[in-house]
Amino acid sequence: MTKTQAPSDAPSTEVPMLFEDRLKLAWTKYGTAIYVLCGLVAAGIAAKGGINYLAAQKELETQKEFAACSTDEAFKTFAEQHRGHPLGALVEMKIADEDYLTGKYPEAVTNYDKAVSDLPDGPFRSRARLGFALSQARVGKAADAQASLKKILSDDSEYKSVRCEAGYNLAEMALAEGRKADVQALTEQLLQVDPTSPFAERAFALRSQMGSAPAGIAVPAGH
Repeated sequence: MTKTQAPSDAPSTEVPMLFEDRLKLAWTKYGTAIYVLCGLVAAGIAAKGGINYLAAQKELETQKEFAACSTDEAFKTFAEQHRGHPLGALVEMKIADEDYLTGKYPEAVTNYDKAVSDLPDGPFRSRARLGFALSQARVGKAADAQASLKKILSDDSEYKSVRCEAGYNLAEMALAEGRKADVQALTEQLLQVDPTSPFAERAFALRSQMGSAPAGIAVPAGH
């Protein structure tokens, strides 16, 4: 995925899985597969770069250290010692996810921020960006959280599904603060990003709570 080309998302009619639910699913059901995948990605990055023998040996040692991690403290130490490495970045995201799920939101903000900085472009970094924004909201930094979510929503290079989830969260915040005009504007923006997105439909449902949709605005299928 390049910075100038938006990734595509297949249309879905499924009920959208919210951020917390995806975290639980990712690490309970797919945790081992994720680690194996990222190990292969890290090895591929090293091979593609044409590294020499000593560098290759160092890369293998890093992967062995990663595979040997079995406790939270071991993972934290690995992440600290391998900042900037793909596997270190993955562990930063794992730690941030666990912080979020256990209510350690200040720590989640810090660790998601590290993961966003260290992860390469792709689905892991996209999720870290969203986690960072939602963690900001959880620690009471509403203005910062909304600014982070707006960056995701307006980023044409980001996955449409992530953009729509960011927009939906913005709409929920706007509704909670009584900013009805913003809810309407966000709903229209989500319909432009991906009218088939379940999150766009959810945003439309939020707007429906404030009254019927103005004439000229397309209603998503199913409404």
